[in-house]
Amino acid sequence: MRNQPARGSGRPFLPMFFALTIACGLQGAARAQDADAAPAAKAKTRAAVLHYTSAGQASPKSGDPYYIEFRSRYAQSYGHAFVVFGRGPGPGKKISPNQIAGLHPATDSPIPFWVGHVVPVAAETGASEGDTDEIYVSARYRVVLNKAEYDRTVAFIRKLQKTKTIWQEMVYNCNDFVADIARFVGLKTPGTMSMPQTFITGLRELNEGRPRTPIASDAVQQASSPSQQSVQ
Repeated sequence: MRNQPARGSGRPFLPMFFALTIACGLQGAARAQDADAAPAAKAKTRAAVLHYTSAGQASPKSGDPYYIEFRSRYAQSYGHAFVVFGRGPGPGKKISPNQIAGLHPATDSPIPFWVGHVVPVAAETGASEGDTDEIYVSARYRVVLNKAEYDRTVAFIRKLQKTKTIWQEMVYNCNDFVADIARFVGLKTPGTMSMPQTFITGLRELNEGRPRTPIASDAVQQASSPSQQSVQ
């Protein structure tokens, strides 16, 4: 995986800050997937373990459970964080783009990606290139939902997709978008100023083995203004 160089800006902490937070940028709609990264990504995907959590109950052992899965993937730059949602067993086949949501700069041009490190740029919130392929997954955390919770979660995601129309690397990036969804589902979230793989891994470590609060019936209405702050 080839990382793009971080650029300094006169303030001593910014080179490192940019190196960490640039993570959520999508170069173009992520022409991100670099052929050089595929072998390593494939190996890590094979070794990845699915983690389940529910509202204090064991995950279903039969049938087709509803779920939301928080993911990060490899990219030519620093990766991307997004969510996958649906019904069924574990992964193993291509996912439909309409089951994916994630924030990234609009258009296939790399220009908005770089401009978005300085000023807000127009964003898209659907699937980007590579999101549907298991081979590029670098980290994941799956949450099992009941039908009512799933419907509320999808409604919240659709609402978020309508309201989050800009991307700015240091203000609201792909990790922030995913964190809003995680908090809605009842999870604790790590800081968002990190690489996507680190963020998703941290999300899993904070919540694995812990019960979460069930999603209230009026949760979508209450979440009129999703927070951008992390919850430790």
